[in-house]
Amino acid sequence: MTDYRSDGTSDARDFIAHYTDEIAAALVDYDKASDDLFNDYDNGDSWVHENVTDRNYSLTDAAELLDQLSRWEETDSGLWHGLEPRRAIAAQAAYTYSAYVCSEIADLIRMINDDYEAALDDVKRDESLDEDASDEKFEGDKRQLATDIVRKAAKGEP
Repeated sequence: MTDYRSDGTSDARDFIAHYTDEIAAALVDYDKASDDLFNDYDNGDSWVHENVTDRNYSLTDAAELLDQLSRWEETDSGLWHGLEPRRAIAAQAAYTYSAYVCSEIADLIRMINDDYEAALDDVKRDESLDEDASDEKFEGDKRQLATDIVRKAAKGEP
């Protein structure tokens, strides 16, 4: 039996890994990364479609996925309108899985934002105590901090 939650979490981490540079840049520039995957990440919608949504499920696998991920079940029947029943169920499963993965990505980005904010507060506090700290050093520290936090999230590290 496939654990679709575990697979979805892994796929969400793959998205974070793929967009590490963009997420880290947003953290440095705006102190926050966006969870708008389809508009704020270059080809984010294509990445999700090609790597997450565009999968073929057997009827049995589709039923198992829909059962495991019922909280994220896709209900827009227009996505599979006109398909024969087995293909319609497989399409519903594919979009349900995609909804789950996107939810996991958004959760990871919120976690990254929270971790970055807390770590940045620590850096600011440490550098305020260091009279020799420069703005250039602070910006370098922010870049390294952002990249480290995003990479840890992509690996599933705390």
